[in-house]
Amino acid sequence: MKAVAKLAGCPSPFLRPERIVTDIQISAGWMHSGYPIMAQLKSVKELIQVDYMKSAGVWGPTHELGHNQQKEMWEFPPHTGEATCNLWSVYIHETVLHIPREKAHGDLKPEMREERIKAYINGGAKLENWSVWTCLETYLQSIPHRVMTKEEKMNLWAEKFSQEVKMNLIPFFKTWGWPIEDRLAMKLSSLPTWDKNPMKNYI
Repeated sequence: MKAVAKLAGCPSPFLRPERIVTDIQISAGWMHSGYPIMAQLKSVKELIQVDYMKSAGVWGPTHELGHNQQKEMWEFPPHTGEATCNLWSVYIHETVLHIPREKAHGDLKPEMREERIKAYINGGAKLENWSVWTCLETYLQSIPHRVMTKEEKMNLWAEKFSQEVKMNLIPFFKTWGWPIEDRLAMKLSSLPTWDKNPMKNYI
């Protein structure tokens, strides 16, 4: 759950608990997200048997926990609904259980991924076909494999924020003591000054 919160950018523990209830009959499928997450009774071993978790993984539960973290702001319906939730599955398997993605789920084997990409591109890269595993592939390819430092993340945030609003926000962030790099300050120096900077009286 700490890993779920970390990837979601949320404080841990969550303000409300994530509960998983198993039963012999649920409203949809093998598992479904919500509060609580519901799962078939036969899936209990994925939730309580640590040895099983470490060997076979917990794709189903982490998939549903991922669903609970999805936010409308960064989803692209109907494409990403069953895709971005799997970012949590991949992340938890690799960082917590130390199970590589290709072993965590058969659809993430290198040959399967390669075949899927080729089929999508050869089919004309049509957006209506960008869903589930094909969609997830886009995210897996674009997310850096190395962990960024706090300083790097703060500089990236300041850069993207400035570019989005088309104003130089560097003086604002520097006033707050952010570790802004000189190269970034130079890069954004051509952007207009933020006249309504609420911190300019403190500079």
